[in-house]
Amino acid sequence: MALMEVIDFFDRTNRSLVQRVPANGTADIKFGAQLIVQQQQEAVFYRDGKAMDVFGPGRYTLTTANIPIITRILTIPWDKSPFQACVYFVGKQDFIDQKWGTRQPITIRDQDFGLVRLRSFGKFSYRVSDSTLLIDRLVGTQGIYSTEQVTSYMKDVIVSRMKDLIASSQMGLIDLQARYDEIATGTKAKVGTEFAKYGLELVDFFINSINVPEKVQEAIDARSSMGAIGDLRSFTMYQTAKSMEKMAENPGGGSGGGAMQMGMGAGFGMMMPGMIQQAMYQGGQAPAATPGAPATPGAGTPVAAAGAAAGAATAMNFDSLKRVHVDPQQLVDQVIAASGWQVEKKDNAWEVVVPVGSLRKQRVIVEFGEKDAEGQDMVKYSSTCGPATPENTMQLLKFNADMVHGAFAIRSTDSGDVVVVQANEIVDTMDLLEVTRIMTAVAWQADKVEEKLTGGDEH
Repeated sequence: MALMEVIDFFDRTNRSLVQRVPANGTADIKFGAQLIVQQQQEAVFYRDGKAMDVFGPGRYTLTTANIPIITRILTIPWDKSPFQACVYFVGKQDFIDQKWGTRQPITIRDQDFGLVRLRSFGKFSYRVSDSTLLIDRLVGTQGIYSTEQVTSYMKDVIVSRMKDLIASSQMGLIDLQARYDEIATGTKAKVGTEFAKYGLELVDFFINSINVPEKVQEAIDARSSMGAIGDLRSFTMYQTAKSMEKMAENPGGGSGGGAMQMGMGAGFGMMMPGMIQQAMYQGGQAPAATPGAPATPGAGTPVAAAGAAAGAATAMNFDSLKRVHVDPQQLVDQVIAASGWQVEKKDNAWEVVVPVGSLRKQRVIVEFGEKDAEGQDMVKYSSTCGPATPENTMQLLKFNADMVHGAFAIRSTDSGDVVVVQANEIVDTMDLLEVTRIMTAVAWQADKVEEKLTGGDEH
């Protein structure tokens, strides 16, 4: 039977939250035993399973009723004395540099990017405000309780309260990273009440980072590179420029790829000045021609007439040139590869996933082997918008007069009628630039309508 005369605990790690003496349970504490409490400690004396007193830093003499002589008389029927006691030493210093982080991503709904999964990391510090409450509510009968055990439990509480705060604040994803202090203050207020239930005080709370998945970050970077994709022209120009960049990196890819890429580059180069001019004067009148300025070469101008005369004089004969055979599948495949799109090929029907805007995507079905009314080979592009109703169908069909690429149509499926954006292209007129423009236009228009009709991104 242990008789203890000096009771103390010196924390060499400075990270021990609670330490019980004796560590293996309780013991017969001798009358007049000396209790030594170190600086930044508090000792709670337990006897008969109850907290009897709390001691701050200093030296104390314990005067318990558990006197050895009485103990020996009263413990004759028992293996050990029924008058057991122990002391819990509680660290009162600030426990700093406690790390927290999200084990599982936090899912939020962002107005611009839709459903986004976030991860967040930071630090916090705390101290013990009520030693007896801490022991009764959290420590229990454990002999040792460390800061790691508190952090393991409390960081789950932090993530839960932080998730509620972000969801209720309705802050956008872009705004989150600029409002760390505001989020940290709100989270500290919410989590502080949880700490107080266990006799703890949350001293500081910091957010070091709120991270988004790599694909979301790429979408943000793409958005900043191209500005806000608010219209079809901007989106089509951006996708075409990306395709040209990819093709420039791999000029020899594919049979006949060099000639096709050269033609696409030349065509886009001729279109670029007009696109820039349209962007500059979008929404207003184009500048009028300056009086006296040289006329643009064209039909009916002296320059055009001179060119026609020169051609006739040289008697150029183009009969020896052979018609270039266009392989529509190879052409579409080159656009898909250059744009980095996903594709699932099923014979003559390909399903292509085209990214639209930031995080949204749209499936475009490309059908080969079709023919028009005159028997010419044709490629069909289509993308589903959503369910067709009498109200939205008539309204969408009115837009067809203003659409450049494709038109709205109704298609019957096993689940009912749906609205689709559909476009047709004659094989003999296909080129890389036009394929890119049609596919991006069909995807963009279908996605915008789907977002309005259903609010989701199913198609």
